[in-house]
Amino acid sequence: MASLDGPPINWSKLARLAPRAIVLYILAILVLRLFLSRFMEIDEAQFVGEVAFAWNYGNSHPPMYNWLVRLALELTGWNWVLAVALVRLSLLGLYHWLSFDTARRLGGDRAGVLALTASAFLPQIVWMSIQTTAHTILVISASIGIVHAFALLREGKGTRAYIWFGIWAAIGALAKYNFFIFLVSFLIAAVITPTIRRQLFQRRIWISIAIFIAAFTPVIVASLNAPLAATAGRMHKLAQAIGYLESFDLPRVGIDGLASLLISTFLWAGPALIIFWIGRTRDHPRPPPDGAEDVRKLLLRTILIGLGAFAVLVFIADYHSVAERYMAPILAPTAILLALSLPQVLGARNVLVISGAMYILAPLAVAMIALFGTPRFNFPFDGVADAIRAQNPTPARIASNRQDDAGNVAALLHWPPERGEASDIVLVWQGNDDPGEEALARLPVDAQPIGPVTRVTARVRNFNGELRTFSFQRYSSRLPMPDQNSGG
Repeated sequence: MASLDGPPINWSKLARLAPRAIVLYILAILVLRLFLSRFMEIDEAQFVGEVAFAWNYGNSHPPMYNWLVRLALELTGWNWVLAVALVRLSLLGLYHWLSFDTARRLGGDRAGVLALTASAFLPQIVWMSIQTTAHTILVISASIGIVHAFALLREGKGTRAYIWFGIWAAIGALAKYNFFIFLVSFLIAAVITPTIRRQLFQRRIWISIAIFIAAFTPVIVASLNAPLAATAGRMHKLAQAIGYLESFDLPRVGIDGLASLLISTFLWAGPALIIFWIGRTRDHPRPPPDGAEDVRKLLLRTILIGLGAFAVLVFIADYHSVAERYMAPILAPTAILLALSLPQVLGARNVLVISGAMYILAPLAVAMIALFGTPRFNFPFDGVADAIRAQNPTPARIASNRQDDAGNVAALLHWPPERGEASDIVLVWQGNDDPGEEALARLPVDAQPIGPVTRVTARVRNFNGELRTFSFQRYSSRLPMPDQNSGG
């Protein structure tokens, strides 16, 4: 722990160093990710076969993230691991910079630095986003982008601010549909905060509206025939019961779902709130909050309205499970709000040191798990791909009950769905047993086996050395593949 005594912290110096620190941090994580594995984990593999230009994609996802992956693939010569890691980690860096710059503009250098500090205690940021997630980190960045545009407006940037407001609203809508919970909550919070309402809802807001409509209308048109089907998968996940909360379940109302929502909210933002609260216990008198009171009200009301709306939906629809990532756009401004509301004096040095340790320890923990555990992105996909090619080098469509299995094998072979077309299908599944119903459901109804079942046993590609067995079999078919999307 750092000493509570010492000269005052030079917040201006730290603020000047912050952008460079963000860049170095992201570069270090990128290098670490490429070192740890040359295969994709499940959130990364979902994009294999899903990067042809379209206005919407499978699994209820809007198109923005897929477009970014396609751009990265073109820039990296279709190096899948580098491309998907580059997109995710660039967006993570963007989140950090937007949080820092927004808080700095709204509350000064101390607020900017403390926003970065608070992010170190948000598990979805400091832990999950460096190893997985895709659309979630994009929607978080878009939500912070809305607040950043508002900060520009507060500085008198006028037309420029409204242009950015429209751009970020469009990016959020094209990133993930739960962004609308944040956007509507933000607008309602602005309406009920008089000073914010007068500042935001001026004639030039039509610039923002025009940008949003121009960007989102093609997606609406393309989705007219599939909104219910696209939403069903997401709603099904919310309807899945959680074992330890089933004792709270009541007929026709989502009491257990409310408990799940509260738990997820705490896991998302609770650690940061607790640490920032403890950091102020030695401050007497405690420093006043940074920035203007109406801005803090705006951010707090945005979060509370969003949580309230989500809670009503969960309760009325009798949902059971609310994962932390579902809270991402609603709780995105947490770090900025904490930085503005709970500034530190005596405790600041300790909070900064603990934050720095978290930014170091989280990547090290990810590395230890990847090097000595059995994370899925170290399974022997190369051995499976080599065996498939050796048995029959004619390209075939790769299918599996696990999207990361199919995606990695297809990308290594450069077979469909990674690119090209083929009539045959190679079904891949894990284990020595026959393919289960979930794996067989990935095949067209006319699929007929034309090759033997082949087993491949190899060690995971790290120091663990555990053996993993995969099986595969070639099928013929003239029909298109069923939708292979899952997870994400």
